[in-house]
Amino acid sequence: MKGKKKKYLSVIILLLLLVGITVGYATLSSNLSISGTSTINSASWDVHFENLSVTAGSVDALEDNEPTISADSLNITYGIELTQPGDFYEFTVDVKNAGSVDARLSELPTLGGVSTEQDKYVNYTFTHTDGSAIAVGETLAAGASKSFKVRVEFDENVSSTDLPKSRQDMTLTVDMNYEQK
Repeated sequence: MKGKKKKYLSVIILLLLLVGITVGYATLSSNLSISGTSTINSASWDVHFENLSVTAGSVDALEDNEPTISADSLNITYGIELTQPGDFYEFTVDVKNAGSVDARLSELPTLGGVSTEQDKYVNYTFTHTDGSAIAVGETLAAGASKSFKVRVEFDENVSSTDLPKSRQDMTLTVDMNYEQK
């Protein structure tokens, strides 16, 4: 009978221990929760070219090569011929932020297509329409636009020794990189 009492007592102690552990766990644990609501409105990214205008006094564009903004409004193409010192071709164009997100210029625009030799008699610039330099980090607020000027000029002050000895074909480029502000 002593053995049965010990077993019975052991089972009772185990049950009391189990109940004690369960109550202790429930007492020492906490359930935390966070709830809330959030709304994200629609946003759009649309930075593009528009309103291209050739400056008076510019040489005529080559036939079928008037400056044109591409269908996606991200590229401009044109074709010109500068025949003598002082000839230039210049146009202005707006960069429009028609999206809902502010944009910023992530790096200076890069100009390409003029070799070191050609640089002696060709001036190729890309500036604000007032002639001021473009800076990294310039912002373009949603809905706003900025005007820029592209100018290609056969330098009127070129020395006779630096004049080109043969026809010079150039594919001029300007790249601007806008990113989300």
